[in-house]
Amino acid sequence: MRRLPVLILALVVGCGERNPTAEEFIPAEDVARSALDRCLRAWANGESASPVAGTSPPIQLIDGLRTKDRKLLKYEILGPTPADAARCFAVRLTLGNPSQEIRERYIVVGIDPIWVWRHDDYVMLTHWDHPMPADKAKR
Repeated sequence: MRRLPVLILALVVGCGERNPTAEEFIPAEDVARSALDRCLRAWANGESASPVAGTSPPIQLIDGLRTKDRKLLKYEILGPTPADAARCFAVRLTLGNPSQEIRERYIVVGIDPIWVWRHDDYVMLTHWDHPMPADKAKR
């Protein structure tokens, strides 16, 4: 009989846990901007893409523009911009091979790890989409 109150108390305490909300996984604006800057700086310096070396918490990058042969010559984080995520930044990129200047948006989510997504890659994932491979028969 003495065990019954202990068992009931354990069940009640166990049921009291709350589920985390999505807002708890939104990094502060300065943390998000810093993570984005660290990803772009790593690309410009020719460092590995993901995880970004020497970061704590770890920063993961998803960016379809970044390829082995594509160099980032210069970048400028223009500031926060509207998107379908809480932390999104507009960025001006100057790329090499081929030479190109473009504006992109990057979404930053997560606390540990922090995920930095190029907006178009994020949208493809949320729509369960992916880049289609080149059709070998058309070559």
